[in-house]
Amino acid sequence: MVRQRLGQHCRRGATVTDARALLTSARAVLLDFDGPITPLMPAPLNAQAADSARGALARHGFSPEAVRETSDHLTVIRWAGTHAREALADVEAACTHAELVAARTCHPTPGAHELMAALDAAGVPVVIVTNNSASAARTYIQRFDLARYVRDVIGRPTRHPELMKPNTHAIDLALKVAETQASDAVLIGDSTSDVQAAHAAGVRVIGFAKRPRRGQELAAAGADALTTTIAALAL
Repeated sequence: MVRQRLGQHCRRGATVTDARALLTSARAVLLDFDGPITPLMPAPLNAQAADSARGALARHGFSPEAVRETSDHLTVIRWAGTHAREALADVEAACTHAELVAARTCHPTPGAHELMAALDAAGVPVVIVTNNSASAARTYIQRFDLARYVRDVIGRPTRHPELMKPNTHAIDLALKVAETQASDAVLIGDSTSDVQAAHAAGVRVIGFAKRPRRGQELAAAGADALTTTIAALAL
């Protein structure tokens, strides 16, 4: 079983059952957007977004080999923030446009909406913490009438890609919004940067291991528990 293989790699042998127990103990849930709520940019949309970001760089005279092959538009934003600050605004604008287009057509991750509704019914505040633009996440939320389940959206800081996860910036803000101590919160995310940011802020993490390899990566990063589906948490 995939879940059994993931459990062998997870810290303290955590499994989907442990993930539900961890979620039950949370007084606030911080929820990553791309992955746990929706696969925002499946191929080829991810590569198209990265191409748009590279196009913005090119208009400023940059064609860096370091990001020439990446299909991750956030990698291009990070590069611009470090090496091409004069192009950063245009790179961010290109990426935000691509994210907004994707948010109007992407499909829910199975169980995500049900999980948000269940947390709301239990009186547990949900705050979205994402490296994507807040406008994209809000567009998705409005599209599916989910605003009543979400306390707020903390998105990518404008002109400050260095504050994206694994920086704790978004998590620190989310904890203030939820009026919750870090030790009482749980973050659900699908990337190692989610784990790193959460643990640096003192927040426990449920890793969304949508593939066995991702589960191994999340376990190696120190996720407190793993789940192979969001629907399992919604139960």
